[in-house]
Amino acid sequence: MAKQEKQKEMQTITIDGAQYKLADLSDTAKQQLANLRATDAEIERVKVQQSIMQTARNAYANSLSGQLPKPAHPNKKKDVVMIDDSKYALDDFSKDARATLSSLQFVTSELARHNNTLAVMNTARTAYAQALKAELPS
Repeated sequence: MAKQEKQKEMQTITIDGAQYKLADLSDTAKQQLANLRATDAEIERVKVQQSIMQTARNAYANSLSGQLPKPAHPNKKKDVVMIDDSKYALDDFSKDARATLSSLQFVTSELARHNNTLAVMNTARTAYAQALKAELPS
């Protein structure tokens, strides 16, 4: 037997403390394992993106804090934005402050979208793990 084939036959995976030879897994179990690994990799990729976006969000928030106009009248209801429990009239923002605010709002919505994506991926990961366990030899 070739060295590569022998190494492949000896590869194992540990699930819930039990070791399984990869060569002994059914094709369905191998597919579920591949799905699980792909999902784990995608979860890690999204977490890295979230970290980058959070850093950008913090930078936009810090920048905006130095560009805020005076707070709007408490009774003003139209064309206002709430920031840290204070109302600001959009008309009072400078062009640069509006651009920063827009970027901050965008990255905040993207962070929420990524949180939803992670929830879906974690659900899929759980389903793949359950399907894999159901296919494991007893």
